[in-house]
Amino acid sequence: MEYKVYTKEVELTEALENYIEKRMSKPDHLLKKHPDIVSPSDVRITKERGMYKVEITTHIKALNKIIKVEERSNDLYEAIDKVTDSFERKIRELKNRLQEQSRTDKKVRMEIEQNFLNANINDLNFNDESKTESEEKPNAPKIVRTKNFDLTLMNVEEAMLQMQLLGHSFFVFRNPENDAISVLYERKDGDLGLIEFNE
Repeated sequence: MEYKVYTKEVELTEALENYIEKRMSKPDHLLKKHPDIVSPSDVRITKERGMYKVEITTHIKALNKIIKVEERSNDLYEAIDKVTDSFERKIRELKNRLQEQSRTDKKVRMEIEQNFLNANINDLNFNDESKTESEEKPNAPKIVRTKNFDLTLMNVEEAMLQMQLLGHSFFVFRNPENDAISVLYERKDGDLGLIEFNE
């Protein structure tokens, strides 16, 4: 995980840098399979009236959310310990949330695929006009679940990462470059296609 350290009224010594690096390696370990899920973090250390304040801020690209944790102590290293522990908990929660979302999306896809497989195509005789509409309906695919999502502003690269992270074959987003509703989809040849809707 990349990060930058900013200090105010505190000297950034080599020992302090090494300690921060050691503490930041714990949340970094949680994201080793998905290093691009977060933007580089800001680590800010300030000293006010004898108290140290340490805060970590990072942008979670996959969810378009910001994580910010802050701790204070009269001991600098204790403040660093507390804030990195809080940050690690937030990253762990994020990882669990993304894994749960991925499992849910996979389950939905499997249910839809199963419904298609269960439809007996051989029972549908498109040339037999004697079949009524009501007789054909039981074999037709139906909507089994509806999900609502907010359209997130993100560029194409972020949408590609989000789609890959979620394991989807398509992803809908709003492109801030032209404010167009866009659909990124997986082609049969393995490449990706992009559909943009003009309003």
